Amino acid sequence: MRGGYGSALGFGGGVGVTTFTGAWPLLALVLLAAVVVIVSLRTTIIGAGLAALQCWGLYATFLVGVRGDLTVDEHTTWVLALLVQLAVLAFLANTAVRVIALVTGTAAGPSPVRS
Repeated sequence: MRGGYGSALGFGGGVGVTTFTGAWPLLALVLLAAVVVIVSLRTTIIGAGLAALQCWGLYATFLVGVRGDLTVDEHTTWVLALLVQLAVLAFLANTAVRVIALVTGTAAGPSPVRS
């Protein structure tokens, strides 16, 4: 999936998580991390990075910020570092799986059956 689609999917998932877990910031953080990992497994590194940044922005603005202001402090910068690291690790894991599949010849090619 291209970076723009990954970014949009990450933002949509982040908005959904933020909307439904507004009273529970810890649960929101866990679910936002899950959104970042899932999106990062399927998109480009740009899409993964943007999904992490957008989810962090939602967390730091609506779950930590008391007035809807972007809150940048020690806690939210730690969350940013966590989400970016998860995005990069998920992207690299997916890339490694694809490379291994290509090297071993188990990569799924085009279907021999035509519709």
